[in-house]
Amino acid sequence: MNIRTINSTDALNDVLQDSDALVNFTSEAIASLAPAVSLSRDGTAKLINGPAYPVDADVDAKAISSLVTNEQRLVVITDSIDKSEQFVAQLSEFDITCVVCVLDQLCAADAFMDEEDSEAVAERLRQLGYI
Repeated sequence: MNIRTINSTDALNDVLQDSDALVNFTSEAIASLAPAVSLSRDGTAKLINGPAYPVDADVDAKAISSLVTNEQRLVVITDSIDKSEQFVAQLSEFDITCVVCVLDQLCAADAFMDEEDSEAVAERLRQLGYI
C-alpha cells in the first residue's frame, strides 16, 4: 500500500495511471476520467465510467477485488485514513495493489474570522482612515 496526501481532487491526475480504478471513501462524488467502483443497492460492485460516488466503509472488498485485473491498481480516495484502513487491509489479502490518497482538510473561509472579528477589523480600518 502506498499512501499519498493530495490537496484536492484535482491533484488526482498526478497520481492516476492509465489502468487505475477509483474507490471513493469521501462524502462527495468525484469527477475523474478513470473508471470508478460503483455499488448497486444490493451491494453488487461494478466499474463505471463516470463520477466516483461515495462508498461505505463496510464495502465488500472481495467483490471489488474481483473487478480488478492484475495490471490494474485501485486508487482509494479518503478524507480520513481511518475510513479506508480495514478495506485496504482486506484488499492486500487478495494481492490487489492500492494507492491511498488522503485529501487535506481545507479550511472554510469563514473559519479564519467570525462576525465579531470582522467588525473589529472594520472599525480599526475606519479609525485609520482606510474606510
